Amino acid sequence: MIQLLIYQPLYNILTVFLNIFQGELGWAILVLAALIRFIIWPWHQKAMDNQKKISQLQPKVKDIQNKYKQDPVKANQEVMKIFQEENVSLGGAYIFLITQLFIFLSLFAFFNQAINSDWSSFLYPFIKLNTEINYLFLGLIDLKMPSLILAIVSASLNSTLAFSQSSVGQNKTMMLLLPFIILLFYQKFSAVVILYWIGFSLVNISQEFFMKSRKKQDIATSNNKI
Repeated sequence: MIQLLIYQPLYNILTVFLNIFQGELGWAILVLAALIRFIIWPWHQKAMDNQKKISQLQPKVKDIQNKYKQDPVKANQEVMKIFQEENVSLGGAYIFLITQLFIFLSLFAFFNQAINSDWSSFLYPFIKLNTEINYLFLGLIDLKMPSLILAIVSASLNSTLAFSQSSVGQNKTMMLLLPFIILLFYQKFSAVVILYWIGFSLVNISQEFFMKSRKKQDIATSNNKI
């Protein structure tokens, strides 16, 4: 099922990008990463908004817990009532984290398979690979091998992203830990996996700065109207 529903579509999309970039796998990977990031962006934004609401409600939650200190069941009921009124999903953050981990592991397995196998059996009849695959990115980095340079770039970008985001809780912790885990164990990852993560992070950073810039403009516009 994973091969049919995830890997085969990815092979075909990647083949289209490879044809566009004349076999340059590195650039095809970066575009694929951007595409996937844009697809999950609405869900990501919803999860971040949900976490922000949970953070903002913490003072009320503490007040309720103190008020019903002798009755934990009543306290939980009141807390859940507030979350329902504010349309907050407690499980949303965990589901999003699990999904991110699933995507990362699936793509890790996919790219490892892609650089060591024949793609022809995965391609749809109407899609053909019209060029040879170049596994050297920028003429320097062998995407089949681990790359300390890309691991450092990836860790730097993801650390920057983690500190620039307003996310809190489990997502913030994961974003801070993941880049250093990748850097520490970079020899376990082929460079193509790290390059995908770099492309993903670049789009993520761009989106974060765009959202912050838009928010500042909205605030400035509101102030001018006042």
